[in-house]
Amino acid sequence: MMKYRILVVDDQEPFSHQVKKRLEKEGYEVAIKTDGKKALKTIEETRYNLVISDLKIPDLDGLALLTNVKERFPETAFIVMTAFGSIETAVEAMKKGANDYITKPFSSEELVLIIKNVLEKQSLEYEIKILRKEVEGIYSFGNIIGKNQRMQEVYDLISDVSDTDATVLIRGETGTGKELVAKSIHFNSRRKDRVFVSLNCGALPETLLESELFGYEKGAFTGALKQKIGKFEYANGGTIFLDEVTDLSPTTQVKLLRVLQEKVIERVGGNEQLDVDVRIIAATNRDLEEEVEHGNFREDLYYRLNVVPIKLPPLRERKEDIPLLTKHFLAKYTQLLNKDINIISQEVLNEIMAYDWPGNVRQLENLIERAIIMAKENTIYHIDLSDDLRRRKNGLQQNLAVELPFKEAKKMVVSGYEKEYFINLLRRCKGNITQSSRISNLDMKTLRRKMKEYGLEKGEFKDRD
Repeated sequence: MMKYRILVVDDQEPFSHQVKKRLEKEGYEVAIKTDGKKALKTIEETRYNLVISDLKIPDLDGLALLTNVKERFPETAFIVMTAFGSIETAVEAMKKGANDYITKPFSSEELVLIIKNVLEKQSLEYEIKILRKEVEGIYSFGNIIGKNQRMQEVYDLISDVSDTDATVLIRGETGTGKELVAKSIHFNSRRKDRVFVSLNCGALPETLLESELFGYEKGAFTGALKQKIGKFEYANGGTIFLDEVTDLSPTTQVKLLRVLQEKVIERVGGNEQLDVDVRIIAATNRDLEEEVEHGNFREDLYYRLNVVPIKLPPLRERKEDIPLLTKHFLAKYTQLLNKDINIISQEVLNEIMAYDWPGNVRQLENLIERAIIMAKENTIYHIDLSDDLRRRKNGLQQNLAVELPFKEAKKMVVSGYEKEYFINLLRRCKGNITQSSRISNLDMKTLRRKMKEYGLEKGEFKDRD
């Protein structure tokens, strides 16, 4: 348990020793000084958690000592002692940064209570400060792992959009890190000291989702026994992240559109319009344009959400990032699981690099965590991809067996093979079209046509080390 250091500053030594004796009984480590200059010198040499000082002390008075301590050692708490009738001076000390004051004469119980309150508050503020730094570090966009060119473009977009209040739409397959990007935007914005709220729109039924977003009034429906604050009210001044936004019902889409246009909400069952200042970041893994075309998603809401689009590439299209991600997850989970594992065998790395990762970064993270748990030595010699491979293989076999006509099935297999061939070819040649043409024995015109057909850019395969 931490032992707090306290410095008592008073020119009445008998009184100071009495205070020292009482505080040491409480388990504190206590020192005494009789004037301001000596007190300041000892604070420079030894850090104290708390200074308790009389306002009227020789050489450097209590207010001057307080000012010096707060400027140079802001983490040190400060309690001033003042004589009865000098409350105005104590108030001035509070304005200069004192954490509390006590009026002489006082009981030892009164002083102990004030000290406990001040130190508890100081400890809580310190923990919050450390936690905030950790959170900002975790979600700093510089810590989103990846050297792939498309990921570099994502970083640039995050940097550009963070300092604005623009609405952002994040696109990408499941597991690509859409919420991580949303948090990175929030924690690098001017709203970072306010709340970040995340809600999966597909995880709740329509009626419950509406109540979660907008809140409700007492008596709005059966079971509404008291007023409930919704996510938009709770996130006022901050950011709300709406994942799987395509799952919103038509009614909720209209209400969301109103928030975006007018910055107001109404609780379910209420008539009062409430102003909200919330930045909205939405995400989806679906083709939103297709949803609009089929009438499942409002076109006007689509344009309101798609102010700044960010598209995250799937892991299979940024395989050069896999070693970096693997190293990151290895360090993360060996620490969390308290395991001494720092090496992944070359065979496992080869398996990881050859795999297609349908679950993207999230799947990779889960499998690395599992491998660390199951490892018996300080090296990972095995990673279990069997279930995922079997599931995908069985799914493909079922499709090819009876559900597709022969020509369509053949076309699908050939197309899949061609894309993988050109990805591996370009990766081997680091995007060099001339070298790729020579190895494949295809003319450059045909090669470029195939790249366009499969959405491949040579810049994706250039070595960015």
